[in-house]
Amino acid sequence: MRNYENYDEDYDYFEEEKTYENYNGSYAQDVEGWSDQDIDDVFDGDPDAYWNID
Repeated sequence: MRNYENYDEDYDYFEEEKTYENYNGSYAQDVEGWSDQDIDDVFDGDPDAYWNID
């Protein structure tokens, strides 16, 4: 059985489920709401790099 919960019919792809566990306690996650996947992709896994966003 397929899980269609994260399925977007307009784009015909499955979106990866976002998690908020790996960087719990960081400003980027707790205050700004960045997911684990976003922090891994944008900040190379370093949530402290958030301070450098302009």
